[in-house]
Amino acid sequence: MRRPLILAALAAVLLVAVIAPAMADDFDFVAGMSPDLEVAHVNAPDAAGQAKFTVDGNVLSYEITVRGLTGSASMAHIHGPADRGVNAGISIWLCGTAALPGPAGTPTCSSTTDGVLVSGSVAVTTEQLAMIDAGLGYANVHTALHPAGEVRGQVRPPERPDSD
Repeated sequence: MRRPLILAALAAVLLVAVIAPAMADDFDFVAGMSPDLEVAHVNAPDAAGQAKFTVDGNVLSYEITVRGLTGSASMAHIHGPADRGVNAGISIWLCGTAALPGPAGTPTCSSTTDGVLVSGSVAVTTEQLAMIDAGLGYANVHTALHPAGEVRGQVRPPERPDSD
């Protein structure tokens, strides 16, 4: 009689172990960021990043991770509207620094060059969400060495990666 209970408990633990990580990776939009996606040539061969976004009503939550940056980030944004290979103005601030703080409430970028750069949330407009949903926004991380942007990637739904 105890054996079926033990097996059921083990099955439940296994199910949680399989489902929990999948739920942690549940996001609405993603941007794989690379120096190769910057419009002007960027010499940062080891730099890369990923931004993950979820939407709840008019709140955009996000986490940006980076690796191999040439230095600490000075700021990060979503720019747009713009197709890949086209520059646009800042649409949504994601993090700033003391020198470039962004609007009130903008989180501070961490000083890491490898790891989580920022995790936060911001209120967005219907127009900003429509821009992101249409694939016309790009995430961009700026550094002192590359003030126009060191790594960039189009923000797209996970099932529609930036492959063009």
